[in-house]
Amino acid sequence: MKGSFAGMGKLNLYYGTVKSATGQRHVMAWARSRKDALDLLEDALTTSEPVLGSVVGPLTSLPDDVMRPGVFVETPPARKA
Repeated sequence: MKGSFAGMGKLNLYYGTVKSATGQRHVMAWARSRKDALDLLEDALTTSEPVLGSVVGPLTSLPDDVMRPGVFVETPPARKA
């Protein structure tokens, strides 16, 4: 690779759906690998129940000086009182 990004690490965007005792949620994760993405999701969904799901990707990549590893989890809508 040529240019200013040569030699820098990359983070990939993964997308998926996970299902746990709290319900089904859509997720996105910036990680170096699919395994890292699943590990981040498991840590983010702090539940004692098993978490089942899958992620696809990478959908895109960015240099790791632009994006940090992290996960975004869809939150369920607030219940109306």
